[in-house]
Amino acid sequence: MSEAVRPARRPKGRDDVVSDKARKLFEALDLDENGTLTREEVIIALRRKGPSLAASGILPFWGVGDVDASSALFDAADQNGDAVLTLEEFAAVVDRRFGWR
Repeated sequence: MSEAVRPARRPKGRDDVVSDKARKLFEALDLDENGTLTREEVIIALRRKGPSLAASGILPFWGVGDVDASSALFDAADQNGDAVLTLEEFAAVVDRRFGWR
């Protein structure tokens, strides 16, 4: 008799730790499309795109804030203090804060 074949386990990767909503929001805020976010990018992008992101469901309406709120979000997400956010750092905060994971 043959043994049952078990599906191979995938190692945990980005898709396992990042919600689709966090990924979409990150991509919308990444103005220079370099795969990271700076404080300035977050502030400018939320100022420019916040209402439309909220209207499209990518960002909760209460997530559209002022400069201080945007800066506080950045500080909470910058886990290693390098003044640049990776997708994983960003998602760890917004997924929890917005209840996406």
